[in-house]
Amino acid sequence: MSFYLKNESKDYGSHLLKSFQQIEESLSLEQKVYQQGEVYGHTVIIKTEGITIKNSELDCEFDIPFDDDTEANEAQILIYNLSDNTIQNIKKDHSITVEAGYQEDTGIIFAGFISKVKTYSSGQDKITEIYALDSMNLSEREVESITYASNTKASHILKDLIHKVGLPMGAFNIKRDYTYKDGTTISGGLMEAIRKMAQICGVSAYICKSQIYVRSLLEGDNLEFQLSSDTGLLELSEFEEEQTAEDYIDVVKGYEITMLLQHRVTTASILKIKARKVSGIYRVKEGVHSYDGENFLTKVKAIEQKG
Repeated sequence: MSFYLKNESKDYGSHLLKSFQQIEESLSLEQKVYQQGEVYGHTVIIKTEGITIKNSELDCEFDIPFDDDTEANEAQILIYNLSDNTIQNIKKDHSITVEAGYQEDTGIIFAGFISKVKTYSSGQDKITEIYALDSMNLSEREVESITYASNTKASHILKDLIHKVGLPMGAFNIKRDYTYKDGTTISGGLMEAIRKMAQICGVSAYICKSQIYVRSLLEGDNLEFQLSSDTGLLELSEFEEEQTAEDYIDVVKGYEITMLLQHRVTTASILKIKARKVSGIYRVKEGVHSYDGENFLTKVKAIEQKG
């Protein structure tokens, strides 16, 4: 995630005009469509421990990733020409959120904790660079060697490892199970062990809104939203990936999709796609919300839901 807050000498009106010219229609999941003349611009609000930054007052950009694995996602923020007092109050371990959308239709697209802050000069600008994680370094936690007896099922090990994380479980639905006839030993990174065990069970394990979800790649949260060129679909292309876990080989197929930024879309969102050559229901596997000052986009990888 990157926030660039430029100096006041920039023609901000021209900057916004470029944005408006690139958006024929902004949208909400209720499929409310705003014509160009009705759009006042993109809405972005950043908050951290008593500090609020709005794009209606300052120029900004961001890249905010999300996915269905257990590793923390890192957001990068660049803020231009903040006051010294504001910079001093942006600190490591402080909470930070980014809210985005159109007009009053906004939602939080990132919530996490600042991991690093530095300020430096570039030309006439003073740049504050912020890195933030969407979890408190859970991926760095190590587990001592844990030995499981013969005939232990992978689902039992997975539940045991998740219990050690200490977060509530939002869902636990596995696709298959695997029996370790000779037993097995787990050691090393806790979140990596959970990821591998979930893959063996044919599912994804990920953290969303401070809960752990374990469920099939084909399960998710139905947004009751049809994505088409009329509601913000810009581009789509096919992708195929192969994943191997123990005796299993899974082939994941779907589409890489670019749309106008939609704040409700995140990991496991269910989208109905209607395009000239593609029609079906798809589940979001991973993606990124981005804004470069002009282009307000959500890009995702989504896999087809069958049956």
